[in-house]
Amino acid sequence: MINCHFHDARSSDGAEPLERHCRSAAGAGIRHVTVTNHAEVLGADGSWQADLDEMRDRFLDVHESVLACRREFPDLSVRLGIELEYRPEWTDRFDRLTRDLPFDFVLGSVHMVDGHNVSGGPGKDSFFEGRPMEAAYARYFRELDAMLDWGGFDVVSHFDLVKRFGHRHYGDYDPQSFGEQIRGTLSTMADRGIGIEINTSGVFGPGSPYPERPILEWAREAGVPALTIGTDSHDPDVFAHGLVEGIQLARDAGWNELTVYESREPSVRVPVEEALEWARSRASGSVPREET
Repeated sequence: MINCHFHDARSSDGAEPLERHCRSAAGAGIRHVTVTNHAEVLGADGSWQADLDEMRDRFLDVHESVLACRREFPDLSVRLGIELEYRPEWTDRFDRLTRDLPFDFVLGSVHMVDGHNVSGGPGKDSFFEGRPMEAAYARYFRELDAMLDWGGFDVVSHFDLVKRFGHRHYGDYDPQSFGEQIRGTLSTMADRGIGIEINTSGVFGPGSPYPERPILEWAREAGVPALTIGTDSHDPDVFAHGLVEGIQLARDAGWNELTVYESREPSVRVPVEEALEWARSRASGSVPREET
């Protein structure tokens, strides 16, 4: 099985060294992991900062930990990734960083829209207040399009993250309401060779992975070239949470393979049916749970 999105203590919101996460992966019967710490860090003044020298030093340190974990866990494939927060003022720095360091995998993510963090923090509700759902969600999806115009990444992470707190204001949403807009975004991704992720953190709020099943079906129909999967976990004690649901979603949406990147290229393709065998074993208890 695979987890291509998680954070260790080198993310401002993460916990524990990479070794602990890899130990949890091995205990859960996972074979391929990619650590994807946030590029930016939370400054002392409460703002997020992306200093090129700091990022370069920190991810060189992560790379050393990746190499050490490969030696410690010979049956576990460990890769170096990064999650880039799309902000136009940071993209030049990110391009230099990903050019200089040996990343295997680069995620592109939208968290900030019109100066509001739609994914968390003390102002998470301010983006939605006074906006109808149609305006709020459409604005978020337009920001995804702006990120695609930049294009300095391999896979779009948590495609409909806006539902994370949006559902508290509007209830569940139907992707069909934004079908034309979303299909256009997916067509652009297919044309540019950019993949899409199943992010299983949504299983624990609002209750389903990111994105919803229709979006994954449209992505497959549009020819989006790769589907990755990750838990977006920030603590090794919940390293594999939601993966069973994510694998089932991939199968239900008609995908046949899950992809792992190496050196910024699709490298390993795991049949979804093979991943389902892991999921069934985990549900039956024959695969050990991750260590706590």
